[in-house]
Amino acid sequence: MKRRTRKGESGQVLAEYTVMLFMVVLVALSLFFLMRFFLAYGWRILTLIAWEP
Repeated sequence: MKRRTRKGESGQVLAEYTVMLFMVVLVALSLFFLMRFFLAYGWRILTLIAWEP
């Protein structure tokens, strides 16, 4: 059985995948920056504790 598709359906799917790709990249970048911040903060705390007389 052949499925009939409307003219704009393939464009909608492409737009949805583009939006989802953008959202995944945005979440990945935000997690990367959070990880970088907390790692730097953690090392700062560890060095401050280690240098305490």
